[in-house]
Amino acid sequence: MNFAELFGFNDRVLQDTVMVREINGKTIKKQVKGSFNWLGGIFTIFYAVFSQKYKTTGFVAKIAIPFVIALVVNIIVSSAMGSVISLILNLAELAWFGSMYDTWFKNQLLANGYTEEGTTENEH
Repeated sequence: MNFAELFGFNDRVLQDTVMVREINGKTIKKQVKGSFNWLGGIFTIFYAVFSQKYKTTGFVAKIAIPFVIALVVNIIVSSAMGSVISLILNLAELAWFGSMYDTWFKNQLLANGYTEEGTTENEH
């Protein structure tokens, strides 16, 4: 995951999308929501680990990068600044994860060979 993908708010998923991939003659479909992901924002990496919806190769590792960044920033801010600043930071992180969660999921599906339903690989 690069910096542009971490903070690519302008490129985030804005509408529901169905991603498809054929594996051993079987079509696998994954739904990507185009709305704020409250559970992803609140539970961050734990939602990716325990949710069946987000089971795809590499997604836990992908979501671990912003999780570790947020963890380190939280440790630094909570030890150096007051609780009000820490609370504001936590709310900003919730907004960051909630806004970007399904975009990161779609990007991982694309990396895993999925395409948007109704398109061909040549269109991407």
